[in-house]
Amino acid sequence: MTLRHLSLDFSGLAGGSFRDGQFRLFFMGIFFAVQAIWVQRVTLGWLAWERTGSAGFVGLVAGLSLAPTLVLGPFFGVMADRVDVRRASFITNGLMALVLAALALALPVTGPMALLAAALVIGVISSAHHPVRMSLGPRLVPQDMVQHVVTITALNFNLARLVAPVLAGWVIATAGAGVALWVSVLCYVPMLAVLPRLRPRDLPQRPKVSVFSDMADGLRYATTAPLVRLALLITLVFATIVRGALEILPVLADGAFDRGAAGLGMLTAAAGVGAVSSALMKAAGAGAVGARIPAAVLWAAMAGQGAVVAMGLAPVWPIALLATALAGFCATWVGVSMQAAIQSDLPDSYRGRVMSLWVVVGFGTVALGAFAVGGLGEWIGISGALVVAGLLGALAQGAVVLGMQRQG
Repeated sequence: MTLRHLSLDFSGLAGGSFRDGQFRLFFMGIFFAVQAIWVQRVTLGWLAWERTGSAGFVGLVAGLSLAPTLVLGPFFGVMADRVDVRRASFITNGLMALVLAALALALPVTGPMALLAAALVIGVISSAHHPVRMSLGPRLVPQDMVQHVVTITALNFNLARLVAPVLAGWVIATAGAGVALWVSVLCYVPMLAVLPRLRPRDLPQRPKVSVFSDMADGLRYATTAPLVRLALLITLVFATIVRGALEILPVLADGAFDRGAAGLGMLTAAAGVGAVSSALMKAAGAGAVGARIPAAVLWAAMAGQGAVVAMGLAPVWPIALLATALAGFCATWVGVSMQAAIQSDLPDSYRGRVMSLWVVVGFGTVALGAFAVGGLGEWIGISGALVVAGLLGALAQGAVVLGMQRQG
């Protein structure tokens, strides 16, 4: 593909989405809100490492900020299909800002237990925030523009992975974690400002049933639609290992290489560089998902597991950075492909429930991975833990591919 073709592809993608005034407003807010997500993740991870020096505690904090999604995600998915999604978004963004502001104010007296409590509260809010966020954007544009919106918002999310960690690491190193938390709070303000002006598409009328019936209906849709079912399975294995490993970068940065907060910013930025490179290729039309999962996604899933092994085996800092960048590249390639596969043909009436299941396997299982790698790191060291996790992930990912071939 030539540069000229890439330019045409980007132009068509941007023009198709940004011509829509509602999406432009939404993007103005979400651009900053996702910066907040990454700043708070990096800051919480650093606080966990700084105050305990324990790989297991870092994994626990990361896990608690994600684990509630496993239990509460499907419930909030039902709510996203029932309530005013714009108002729900205002509540979740506002609550996140309030919790981070409270943590920043109390930081001088915040011990490990208070940090765990803050991570848990953030996890509960996030379990509602993600299905709402993923429902709102597609409902602002016509159905034929949904895949464009998914790709652009994913590109924005991964640009934040590049910019926000560097910003967070620099702020932590120069001004402290408290200031970094206030930066995250401020990044939620633009989203809160634009939400009252958004007009998402109304949901079709449907019979009133119980929450559990709605939840079961969404699960039935996800498990009987072949492409959705396969996308969820691939995401489940990949997110548990690769994204779980990326949640414990503070241990790799300081525990294995003694690089401190600046090293954490460099590692997370390396993952961001890989992620942005991947998202730009996806935005240009590479590896588009149709009626089947393309081979490029399967190769990216296996390469991501190999990157985790390489992170553990890295003998020097530059190799650790390269391996982390590869993990970030693969994480975005797989994540964007799977989300686009699910969202493109998804009816609005199922969007919250089905995407809450994607959040469960794409975000919630990251908690399990972070718990496991962090705990194993306490036992055999972070390098060995990453190697074991990557090898197990490769075996599981290979089993998924073999299962696909037998069914095909």
